[in-house]
Amino acid sequence: MLFFSFEGMAQTTPLMESFNSSGSIAKGSSGSVSYSIGQVIYTYIGDNTIEQGIQHGDLSQKTSEETEEENNKPEDIDSGEDLETTPAVNVLIYPNPTTDFINISTEGLVFENENNSYQLFNYQGKLLMQNSMSQDNTQINLDNLSSSMYILRVFVNNSLYRTFKILKK
Repeated sequence: MLFFSFEGMAQTTPLMESFNSSGSIAKGSSGSVSYSIGQVIYTYIGDNTIEQGIQHGDLSQKTSEETEEENNKPEDIDSGEDLETTPAVNVLIYPNPTTDFINISTEGLVFENENNSYQLFNYQGKLLMQNSMSQDNTQINLDNLSSSMYILRVFVNNSLYRTFKILKK
């Protein structure tokens, strides 16, 4: 004989979680601080914000359509300083997330003397590959890389144009 019991309580699902060896939270009248020991550090520097780790104050759940649309756009981590010297350049990175390759599609670049290039790093900062871009569409094979987060830096006229976060599934 089987018995089932149901309780009328809702269970919340965390948006992000980690398994840490230690940590705590301190709250006061002017704010709160939390820390954890034993987690991988991720630093995001955005418009007037710096966020580290996986704890972020403004997280909200999105619909699957919003999440899919957001996941198909590469995250621009850093824009180069010399954008004014590069008129009307547009760089697209797709598909992202990916399973085996990414495309770098460019508009408005002049291809001469190998002045345009890319570098791919793992998330620990190790340079995995670099090459020049000599045409409007460049494909980078990621078959030999494990599922992880990678950093792609695109250079235009030998200056950093943009840095993108790439997710390989």
